[in-house]
Amino acid sequence: MRRTLVLLTMLFVSLSVVAPATAQQRRQVDPILPGEPFVKGTFSNFNVQAGGPQTIDLGASLGQRAIIFVYWVAGHDRADKTLQQVQEIANKLSADRAVIYGVAIPRPGREKAEIVKRLAELEIKFPVLDDSNFILGQQLRVQAVPNISIIDRAGKLRLANGASLLQVIGYEQTVRTAIERAVKDGEVGSYGYLERYYPVTELVGKECPDFKAPLLSNSVEQRLSGLIKKDHVNVMIFWSVNCQHCRRELPLINAWLRQNQEGLNVFSAAGVSDEATKARTKEFCDINKFVFPTLIDRDMKISNLYQITSTPTILFISPDGVIDSVLLSTDGDFGTIATQKMKELLGS
Repeated sequence: MRRTLVLLTMLFVSLSVVAPATAQQRRQVDPILPGEPFVKGTFSNFNVQAGGPQTIDLGASLGQRAIIFVYWVAGHDRADKTLQQVQEIANKLSADRAVIYGVAIPRPGREKAEIVKRLAELEIKFPVLDDSNFILGQQLRVQAVPNISIIDRAGKLRLANGASLLQVIGYEQTVRTAIERAVKDGEVGSYGYLERYYPVTELVGKECPDFKAPLLSNSVEQRLSGLIKKDHVNVMIFWSVNCQHCRRELPLINAWLRQNQEGLNVFSAAGVSDEATKARTKEFCDINKFVFPTLIDRDMKISNLYQITSTPTILFISPDGVIDSVLLSTDGDFGTIATQKMKELLGS
């Protein structure tokens, strides 16, 4: 049984884009390309409570030690986890060869006080730079969190756009091993600006995380484990009514399913942030007469559980509840892939 199909043929709307500063606050700066020298700058430190200085002068380290930047948003599940994982590496840090800096940007609901509080809860010890003007964010081309960049001891950008410590960047190399190498001896390979990464793919081959959520149609709460059918290929679609790709692709999937439902058990999880979005989502489902049920993914809690960063994302789940594969681009191929999955997983 193959559990390795991952289709990455189009880029979709990110669910974890960093909100930059306002136009009045933000000064436009050029991004730094891999291999170019990084620009010096001084930033306030959110994490003074951990014993660090009030301000951090990057010029004190550039050209002397490797620098690892971890762009972070307080309370973002994956970003929190990644920051803690990097702290574990920092605990073994050789301070004369590398330094680690978190980077954060205050935004509504995550102002300075919340950032400071969350850092204490996560037990982060290294400095976290205040990028209120989104200067570092622009230089590193940060679009989503977590986001990892590494500057070598010569002060040149060598890795950017890292999204997970498990992200593969070369033969038997991951973002984690790149950080560990920088921490150990200050050396960094030339990896460049990494392609967009989809952390949901880390779940392939694993049992579906269970959850409870209400149905959009009647608000009756359902548990995922109760929706999985043992004699079917199960399909879970993550989408949002605010996503133009979803609005185009889901009606096409629904049209195919009207003629090809045998052996398939399809359900979806729609992102809902407020009652207005819920109403528009229900209206969209009703107009298109979806043949599959839709769960309410309130405040993206299910999406965060599954590490979903773009929509639509489609999971093919085997009869035993294990995630077989991830389809990140429908583009008219859903029917072909679904038919192939039934042959592989059901032998039909």
